[in-house]
Amino acid sequence: MAYYVGIDIGGTNVKYGLVTETGDILAEGKVSTHHNGTELIQTIEEIVHGYQQDYSLTAVGLSVPGVVEETGYLTTGGSIQDFYDMDLKGLLEKKLNLPVFVENDANSAALAEKWLGAGREYQHLLCVVVGTGIGGGIIINGDLFRGAHSNAGEFGFMVVQPIEHQDTRLATLSLTGSVQCGVVSPYEISQSGYEINQLDGETVFRLAAEGDEVAQQLIDVFYDRLAIGVFNMAIAFDPEIVLIGGAISSNPSFMMELNRRVRALKEGHIDMGNVQLPAIRNCQFFNQAGIIGAVYRSIKALAKEAN
Repeated sequence: MAYYVGIDIGGTNVKYGLVTETGDILAEGKVSTHHNGTELIQTIEEIVHGYQQDYSLTAVGLSVPGVVEETGYLTTGGSIQDFYDMDLKGLLEKKLNLPVFVENDANSAALAEKWLGAGREYQHLLCVVVGTGIGGGIIINGDLFRGAHSNAGEFGFMVVQPIEHQDTRLATLSLTGSVQCGVVSPYEISQSGYEINQLDGETVFRLAAEGDEVAQQLIDVFYDRLAIGVFNMAIAFDPEIVLIGGAISSNPSFMMELNRRVRALKEGHIDMGNVQLPAIRNCQFFNQAGIIGAVYRSIKALAKEAN
């Protein structure tokens, strides 16, 4: 049996686990994320060395924010500023004396779903992570698609509404069709008595259900923009299935309404005729997606090297 360490670096926590070659997580934990690069590297070392006391490890897989090249070089590092323009793979391999493979967090989620999750029966799938912003991963012919510059799947950059004041960012899917940026933050800004980061999506959706008109309007726009984004993705890539991740995807009412609005876009498009749209379902993995996906990335990379 081969053993791997999967590490998922998020803006708040670093989640990690000891994973077998068949995807079983034997042990897992989490620690707070250090945004200082040196301290974060030390955290990774401590995690790996801890498992090495009892297991012979085959490789380490990392799921990280930002744009990650196939070589493991980080062009950007999300909220980890010290990870910008860094050869994280090379640095860690020298420190750990183990093969290390680095993958973007949304790509890791897509790989997890393809390996063992809701996408395992499909060869063409999209994974769309709805949270603070919008992230995504693309699987074509069973393999991860990166694009020419490793930017494929950055669905949050898509423009989904008219641009005002020449500020393209404000018209993107991340800022209009995500839970935090599209619903929670605008609600907090619009309402006196709330501070930034005081509320969460569940609270704003509850307020809407109780008749709060501002919350209702924001959620209506959120659904419309997200549906436009998913519709465009479905038409552009023609996948068999679109998998929605993020905590909100576990809400059946959300998934039902998103499906309804995407189908309504097709029904209103008189030229589409019998064009088929993919199934839209929620992901199977949530908190463990990065760990599992990073390990699967490692397994596939080692197999490719062996051939």
